[in-house]
Amino acid sequence: MDGGSLLFWVLIATCLMHWLTVFLLLRRVHSTENTLVWKLLSAAVGLLAIQKTYGVSILFLEINPPSLNFVSTWLGFVIAGLLLGGIVQLSPFLYLLQRNKELLAVIEERNVIILHFHERIARALHKIQMAMEVGRPTTFIIEQVAEMSEMLQVFLENLKAGVLLGNKFEVALKTLVEDLSREASFPIFVYVDPSCEDHLSREQGAHLLHIVREAVRNSVLYSHAKRGQVSAKTTPTDTIIEVSDNGKGFEVDLVGAQGHGLGIMVNRAKKIGARLKIHSQPSKGTSVFIEVPFKEASSDRSHSDSIADASLNANKNVYVG
Repeated sequence: MDGGSLLFWVLIATCLMHWLTVFLLLRRVHSTENTLVWKLLSAAVGLLAIQKTYGVSILFLEINPPSLNFVSTWLGFVIAGLLLGGIVQLSPFLYLLQRNKELLAVIEERNVIILHFHERIARALHKIQMAMEVGRPTTFIIEQVAEMSEMLQVFLENLKAGVLLGNKFEVALKTLVEDLSREASFPIFVYVDPSCEDHLSREQGAHLLHIVREAVRNSVLYSHAKRGQVSAKTTPTDTIIEVSDNGKGFEVDLVGAQGHGLGIMVNRAKKIGARLKIHSQPSKGTSVFIEVPFKEASSDRSHSDSIADASLNANKNVYVG
């Protein structure tokens, strides 16, 4: 390879590094609040990429292309490498900034939960106090105490399960999956459509978090997967949550699995009028779908539609839950 050919390939590598830098910069635009800075940097590097690409096209199209300058070509390559290296090194810091933002959102949600629970307990105690002062029947007071006891039981159950549910379902789901992923030997990615919050009641959100917890724990414990994913999205009629992995898959024994988590998931789905579906194939992983009809559509559908489907193609059973 002569010197001219070498410089030509260096110029192509410079173009590729410029465009890769532009791609990384554009990705950063979506994960930071100060988007103007990244847009300006993207525009600047984009112009450099266009300039270098134009230089390559000249060499391709012209019959007698101009000779490449050794110093200029290598200097452009070094600058492109420094830009790309700088953006790559800066990415972890940007991730930390985004992570701090998410943690602040979690703290705010926890404050909302504490305040909400405190108000409910205070109202319940005040109601019991008023009932005793006006001489209400003992049975009424016992009912109020039982209601408050159930409230405490639900709160403690959610606390034990690591279920965080304030005003933002997106924050609650991401926090839950992140807590569970610490026990996993593989990464679990989360995507949540923010519009899901508009179609889920507080009760639905709580039950969905418990179902996701069971499905993710099952994946962590038994799937031997290399990758997992939890997604929540909306369709014109439903909110759909999917928990999937690329593990070994399993044969779902609907009768035998009731005591290992699947029965709990099905019962919680029924309580909110959701449909639970499980699909699994040998060596192709497992997917758990929870479909929650919108409030308008749920009145037209019977709770008996809550079912657990499975493809029975695996060689051995794996416990669910």
